[in-house]
Amino acid sequence: MTKKRSFLLIALLALSLAITGCSDGDSSTTLSGGSGELALSLADAPVNNVAKVNVTLSEVQVSRLDDGQEVWETINDFSDNGGEATFDLLTLRFDQELLGQEMLVAGHYNQIRLILASQNSEVVFKDDTVRTLTIPSGTQTGLKINHDFTIEDGKITRLLLDADVSKIMHSAGNSGKIILRPTAIKIIDQVISGDIQGRVVDTTGQAITGYDVLIEAWNGETKVASTVATAEAMDTNNDEIIDENDKPAGSFLLRGLEKGTYTITAKVVTGEDLNQDGNPDEVLNTNNEAMYQQTNNITVDVIAEQVTPLPENIILEEVTVDTTTTNE
Repeated sequence: MTKKRSFLLIALLALSLAITGCSDGDSSTTLSGGSGELALSLADAPVNNVAKVNVTLSEVQVSRLDDGQEVWETINDFSDNGGEATFDLLTLRFDQELLGQEMLVAGHYNQIRLILASQNSEVVFKDDTVRTLTIPSGTQTGLKINHDFTIEDGKITRLLLDADVSKIMHSAGNSGKIILRPTAIKIIDQVISGDIQGRVVDTTGQAITGYDVLIEAWNGETKVASTVATAEAMDTNNDEIIDENDKPAGSFLLRGLEKGTYTITAKVVTGEDLNQDGNPDEVLNTNNEAMYQQTNNITVDVIAEQVTPLPENIILEEVTVDTTTTNE
């Protein structure tokens, strides 16, 4: 079977929203007087067939309810950056970047809104194809993310907005555009959640790069998070030199898992939903059996507000099936 890299975007877009009751950015200092501080950060997880996902924002807002009336508060208008800022999501696979930080009135909030600039939001694929990334009415009303949360006087709250890029980005007919929609966004409280990092390799210790490798975290029979292992080594130190301090191919980071115990699984997938069940399909050999199988069971305890490394690499073994038949 000829190996191919799946074209479907399988990834997680994560927006980290930290609401903290402090006056100077130090979470150890509480604030009184009925106000709190909002820090909004941006992060992302791997996409193996895409070179860049550039999102250019002109404003970040949140909405609160005041006596039943909707009041919009601006977190950042990027005025110190010429009125807009571009974020390449794929540089944030193992990191996050601050979108804005602002003092807010304590109270009930119900929406986050990202306003796109009029130009420069695009998806660049590894074959150098470029497609425009748009949001319907994105330059006016923006990407609206509905969520009820409360800023309490002197208390710290952090929220993680976890969105599946494969579900919110899709082709718009013959227009050549990719539309970004807030249709698959899960919001997790970061105060009670943490991350898991690790690496998946084959039995020789090498990353599997011919296909996407989907990593999933399970709590019992419930899948709570997923991401894709990197197909290439990543420079995470921003020094343009890949060395032992960077992330090797096959690395992954599962974000925003609530405190608890999880089983971590990996499978090689085509990235195509051939069965139309909402999930990418496993790579199969000619006998209709999975081409790779996981050889080690891994469970891990997640600690809130920490990144927990797996105790060992996830190992996938290539399956060899005897297709010969014997006549008796």
